[in-house]
Amino acid sequence: MSKDHPTWIEDPLYNEITSVIPIACLDLLVVHDGRLLLMLRNNAPGKGVWFAPGGRILRGETLEEAVTRVLGKETGLEATRIEQKGTMAHIWPQIHTVTTFYRVDVASGDVEMNDEHSDYRWITENAEDLHPYVAEMIERADIF
Repeated sequence: MSKDHPTWIEDPLYNEITSVIPIACLDLLVVHDGRLLLMLRNNAPGKGVWFAPGGRILRGETLEEAVTRVLGKETGLEATRIEQKGTMAHIWPQIHTVTTFYRVDVASGDVEMNDEHSDYRWITENAEDLHPYVAEMIERADIF
């Protein structure tokens, strides 16, 4: 989310909100040519963890609008197909989110990262170093 978006919440208020309620989010299982995109997170929660691109759902957005926004913002990719796969809670030490996760097929593998990630990789099978939340989403979405 950028500070110029009309629903931007400054950090002190956001921290107060997240201390008492879960936040609505989405995660994207981005697939190209049978490969799944993982990105190395720069920010909490999950800083330094290989995770699926994702983020908050903004007030006034439909779920598909949020998927398209997050996909473009974090990867520079465009979806050819979007399929909702499930919902789950992600309970991190600093935040509790309820995430709806999607399989998102893309036509290109040319990722353009923003500053939320420091690296990316494509995987073709479950890796041993996957975060348990990512492993569960992959399994429930039947990616591999």
